[in-house]
Amino acid sequence: MLGTDIRGIMAEEEEVQRRQDALKSLMTMRAKQLRESLDERIKRARNSGDWTQLSKAECASLHNKEKAHLKSQLEQLQFEQTRTRGKLTALKRAKARAQRIRAAEAASERRRR
Repeated sequence: MLGTDIRGIMAEEEEVQRRQDALKSLMTMRAKQLRESLDERIKRARNSGDWTQLSKAECASLHNKEKAHLKSQLEQLQFEQTRTRGKLTALKRAKARAQRIRAAEAASERRRR
């Protein structure tokens, strides 16, 4: 990445910001699913046509497996969000640096005239 390519930096910054927003949305959704009780999950599953032939013990087993999977997904999303936040910070620094460089170049050009 060129240090003075502000348009490129801004485009990448916007893309990373969109990714961060999407990660935040996913994390919120997964956290909500993680807080769901067994009875709520059974009700939701039966309303959608799933788990109709399962006993409560089988539903509990599936629910616990889903929760374990959701926890691992949430951990992975948190890691990705931390990485994305770091990248966004680096991009903001690069953008500020590029703006300072361009301002210095413009000032230098004015002095030469």
